[in-house]
Amino acid sequence: MRRLLLLVAMVFSLPAAAELDSTTLGAQLAEHSPQCSHFAQTRWLDDLEAELASNGYFQRSDNALIWQTLTPVDSRLVLRADNPELPLAYQVILPVLNGLLGGDWAALQEHFSVELSGELGDWQAALKPTDSVVAERLKHLQVRGGEQVRQLQIDFVSGDRMTLQLSPADCAALPGDSGAS
Repeated sequence: MRRLLLLVAMVFSLPAAAELDSTTLGAQLAEHSPQCSHFAQTRWLDDLEAELASNGYFQRSDNALIWQTLTPVDSRLVLRADNPELPLAYQVILPVLNGLLGGDWAALQEHFSVELSGELGDWQAALKPTDSVVAERLKHLQVRGGEQVRQLQIDFVSGDRMTLQLSPADCAALPGDSGAS
């Protein structure tokens, strides 16, 4: 009987796994929000029945997300909400990326229904557009992470898909001019 009581006491003294909710996850992501990250991107283009792979890095600033592709071509795109020349697809994705990377689940929930699963150290989120403007372009998003977002898969209404694998990067060690403009 003593052993049983000791075992029960030990079980109840173990720390409980942190409950996963958008507030707790948002706080964790905001605390560990990367200024810079490396990315490996795979893009399926449904019309062409072709898959394209690229990699590079991004850097976040207060008012922009600088997306630097290194391969297969070297290109730099400054994603800014007030950029009138930004293609509509990027205008839709920019607030999603900023919300995910910065842990702003409240902003995401203005445009998506969000289903969370897993634990804080290994979580998944399924996002489905509830906003008609977003739903015209995006069908579904799957996000995985821990302290930071590690993977993002976006399914577009057109049949295209984009998968991003993210890993933290030291901004000072990135090639070229990584300063935010």
